Amino acid sequence: MITSTARRRNAGLLAMAVLLTAAFFLAPPLLLGPGRLAGFPRAFAAYWSSGGPDFPPDLQHLIDYQFHYHLARVMIAVPLLAVLVTLAVLLRRFRLPIGALALAVAVLLIANVQGAVSPFGTLLPNLASGPADAGLAAALAQVRDQLHNGPMSPALHVMLDEYVRWHVTKGVLAALLAAVLVGLSVVAWRRRRRLLGLLTALLTVAAVVVVAANVSTVANPNPPFLLLLQGSW
Repeated sequence: MITSTARRRNAGLLAMAVLLTAAFFLAPPLLLGPGRLAGFPRAFAAYWSSGGPDFPPDLQHLIDYQFHYHLARVMIAVPLLAVLVTLAVLLRRFRLPIGALALAVAVLLIANVQGAVSPFGTLLPNLASGPADAGLAAALAQVRDQLHNGPMSPALHVMLDEYVRWHVTKGVLAALLAAVLVGLSVVAWRRRRRLLGLLTALLTVAAVVVVAANVSTVANPNPPFLLLLQGSW
């Protein structure tokens, strides 16, 4: 029988989960303001034309915004994940849906850790997100030519380093998630919870596939980076 103290504790945790979920989506833009990512293609073209590794002020402003945006989300997602895991342990009847929510938050946490570790890398897909003006189109053509034929400029080395760092982070965190899922699957099978064991085993396979894809990208980043610039990432 659940005591009144346990009910209050569970209600408090549920309220905390709701508040943290709302904060995850609403707090970063409210605290930091709009990102104005529409200016990224122009800022990138200026960066590329400079030829050097240092970011011009407009681009540095966008990179700083991305860093703080994703860092804020990481700081909210960590306690949210802890609350959901606690609720999954305490509320056995709702363990599966709460566990699914915890998994979704874990995936969002991974994505935002990537953004904090490689804020410039999170901006790169915007290069292929819409029609390019003449300056950006010329810059992207030069990037592709250097990737194919070399030599690579300092700016391109920075871009590739950020791209690789982004995928290294994702691969490492996905491997940690896979290890956790393996442990959950083993526990579920030992307790004869076949459905949960099967679901966690399938999720483990998916996580391992993500790890393998990122290892492949890190080992040979040029082809997938070209795909990114073509909007196929």
